[in-house]
Amino acid sequence: EPQDAEGPLVDREKLQPTFLGIPVDIFRCIVDYLDRGDACTLKLVCRGLSDSEVVNELMYREPVQFDDVREIRMGDWLYKQSGRQRWDAFRTSINDSNRSFVQSIALSHFCSIEDFKWVEQNLPKLICLDIANIKDFVWTPGEIWTWKELLDACPLLFARLQELEVCNWADYAAHSRVEYNYSYNDWLYKTKFRISRRRDGSSVPTTILKACTQLKTLGIRGCSRHIAWNEWEVHQRVCTLVDGIVSNAPPMLQTLKLHEMAPFLSLMLSEVSRLKQLSTVSVGLCSWMQEHRDNFRNYPFLMHRMIPGTQHRDEEEAFDEGTFETCNRNHMQLGQQVVDGVGHSLSNMLKQLSSAVHQQTTVKIKSYDSLQNVILHPFHFINVHQPTRHQVENPDFSESREMQDAVRWMATTCGWKPVFTWDTMMCDVFPANIDTPTLRPKADILSQIKKTFEKLKALDIPLRLTIGDRILSCSNSGLDRSLYFGDFKTLTGDPPNHTQTLQETQARFNLTGIANLVDELIIHYSLDMPGVAGWGKTNRQLSDGEKALIIREMKGWRKFWARYALQFTNLKKLTVMVPKGIFDDWGRSKQLAQLLQDDSWQALELDVRRAKYGSTPITPGLLLRHTDKKHPRMRFVKRVFFRQNDTEL
Repeated sequence: EPQDAEGPLVDREKLQPTFLGIPVDIFRCIVDYLDRGDACTLKLVCRGLSDSEVVNELMYREPVQFDDVREIRMGDWLYKQSGRQRWDAFRTSINDSNRSFVQSIALSHFCSIEDFKWVEQNLPKLICLDIANIKDFVWTPGEIWTWKELLDACPLLFARLQELEVCNWADYAAHSRVEYNYSYNDWLYKTKFRISRRRDGSSVPTTILKACTQLKTLGIRGCSRHIAWNEWEVHQRVCTLVDGIVSNAPPMLQTLKLHEMAPFLSLMLSEVSRLKQLSTVSVGLCSWMQEHRDNFRNYPFLMHRMIPGTQHRDEEEAFDEGTFETCNRNHMQLGQQVVDGVGHSLSNMLKQLSSAVHQQTTVKIKSYDSLQNVILHPFHFINVHQPTRHQVENPDFSESREMQDAVRWMATTCGWKPVFTWDTMMCDVFPANIDTPTLRPKADILSQIKKTFEKLKALDIPLRLTIGDRILSCSNSGLDRSLYFGDFKTLTGDPPNHTQTLQETQARFNLTGIANLVDELIIHYSLDMPGVAGWGKTNRQLSDGEKALIIREMKGWRKFWARYALQFTNLKKLTVMVPKGIFDDWGRSKQLAQLLQDDSWQALELDVRRAKYGSTPITPGLLLRHTDKKHPRMRFVKRVFFRQNDTEL
């Protein structure tokens, strides 16, 4: 090794300063916590990093990810830059200087065997392959290879994999729906023209999974959630999946990753515990909650049921391996367990999670994604609807030991700290702003929400409230994407002679019962505020009508703070991102000033400049919405007020 008076040259090069004067070896440790998007940003905006090997390594570590090719349509794959053109550009960019950086890659449903062979020959360090976007059915002659043909073409690729992501081979609906990625509602792509990759008897579990002899992690995407189940369907959707894992998993398999919360998790745990090396089943709890967060807890007219029999559609025979008759499980009993847990509700998910966690097995369950900032609606924890004759009423969270045990486990094991959205209740006439005839009375709903929050506090889970998550908003304003304080409708007089009138909001937003429980309050406006003109280079100045809307918001916030500010007696953090004019007007509120006058409060001011969609957090994990790579039309203030003691204000 070359030497000089100061020591080995190689060691000196590793210690040379790079980004912000950070030595290369330390910078490399920091980069391990960044993703591909961060690498692109560093290359674009940081002088000296455009040719950085460390940044290049980060960019190429996972160059094509699941979401890049998720549900991509055939026309987009063939003719758009996001499809084949992007894949070919990536292939062209690979050379001896960067091919060893690639550790993980996702492939499109429309990839050919030649693409797989290229991956095998040109990416020697690849250890993770995501083929979850590749379905068993095809409708064009361009990619009609079978799983056996794929394995025969590149056996060394699968033999060296340590992690594999696949689509649930037992979810017929997921594989059948790929039809719409070809040409929606086109007669050319009907069932009689469908070709199966299983036509020679091969499949993902019996062919691909068996060939992955070094596999340590298996990820499965997709989970059947049908309304009606019979014995044959239970076997096809549950037994076939579980048996496919147990019978074909390589002996080195250590982790099973379920991206969706399976309604048969307990069965899965008990069966896969037979795999000697398997120690962990990780579940995508955060992704499940985000996917179903707009589904309120109980559907009065949606009933899942289990019925005897083997009837099914003829086209589902394509997935039938003829194992139903030889399966010794009680499909009626198993099916009833599945039906009890298959509902798209948080209560059902928590109950089955509790059952799985307390199951005596050598395999442990955990969440593979962070639960610190998952956004939920309070309605998920209570019975919002009045029970119907045919509906079995589930207990509220405050009365369910199973749900509380599951929440306690999520808090202690997964760091679960939910953020509850309050936008639905930000209405003077709540619950009349919700269009459903079966809602319970307002007093009952608010009482149960309070009990839920009190129980969460008793479990040492901080109560975090957000005003600004507009996905679940049921605003009384027509501009519900941007504004809070619109007029509300009311009826005056006795029917049938009553008249409809508009009343100015009084900011009665249903916080009185729970304000003293709130630990953190987040208030945020979208950057296209006031939401009339939207984005665009024109109309940079607000019109008179838009100015009137801003003034209306200011008046509304004065009423809001006058009514509620002094009720937030346990508030420990206030995060705001609002237009500067509204923020300055808050200074006129004596009640807000009194809330923040305590010496324990500290303030942190953050800069709000150009917003990049999906990358500008309010708090970690809570992303801005309705933004783009453009400047907001108004100046915004982003400020965090916080205190570190627990004394009441």
